[in-house]
Amino acid sequence: MDNSTEIMNVKRQLRRMRLYLIGAVAAAVAGGVVLSGSGEAVAHGKTTFGEIDVQRINVVEADGKPRLVLSNKAKSPGAVVNGVDLGNAGTRAGMIFYNGEGDESGGIGTDSGVTDGKPWAFGQLAFDQHKQDQTLVLRYVEQEQGKRGVGLAVNDRPDVPLSDMFEEYKKIEQMSPGPEQDQAMAAFKAKYPSPQRAFLGKNTDKSSALVLADGKGTPRMVLRVDEDGHPQIQFLNAKGKITRTIKG
Repeated sequence: MDNSTEIMNVKRQLRRMRLYLIGAVAAAVAGGVVLSGSGEAVAHGKTTFGEIDVQRINVVEADGKPRLVLSNKAKSPGAVVNGVDLGNAGTRAGMIFYNGEGDESGGIGTDSGVTDGKPWAFGQLAFDQHKQDQTLVLRYVEQEQGKRGVGLAVNDRPDVPLSDMFEEYKKIEQMSPGPEQDQAMAAFKAKYPSPQRAFLGKNTDKSSALVLADGKGTPRMVLRVDEDGHPQIQFLNAKGKITRTIKG
């Protein structure tokens, strides 16, 4: 084959490639997709899918700040407050909410499995206090077969952002297990109290209850109905000791 023939073949291949690229770009634009300067596909407008398999979807504002992430367990993001990654990446499947500042602000999560032959399950919908942890939680927990709890909890949280508490908490976690670590953790919880103030739901003993607690998280009044239908109201003192019971 002489040089002129090779040149003609090369020109023919280049012409075919050019026609292919023109067709591909036209199809992409018609489908609401254009190519960015980096060669990545960027969607504009509305696209309809009959079915899609995906490991993670990020919903962001125009400036790139996250507002919602829907993902499987492995692709789940870490909790972020004030730009500080607080961990938990790759640990929970579900939907994570973010506020207008890009901080995690709650979400929906679910998981289940079998450990040592015993099934367990977990599911919750939670909303976080601004720059803090869960303050309103709807939760289902199955700790072992036949032991199930479900309910709505209301929690107090510190006024300090989670990101400011994180370094202190990490140092305590890295300590060797023992009395010193226990004391440090107790001091941390006393410094940043997060008491549960109210609970309405079903306990693992199959009783239903409304529990109202004081600012320290100590239950002060409990309305309870056991599995057999026996109702009672309990009043408790500041130490959590029952001082009066009214039975139905």
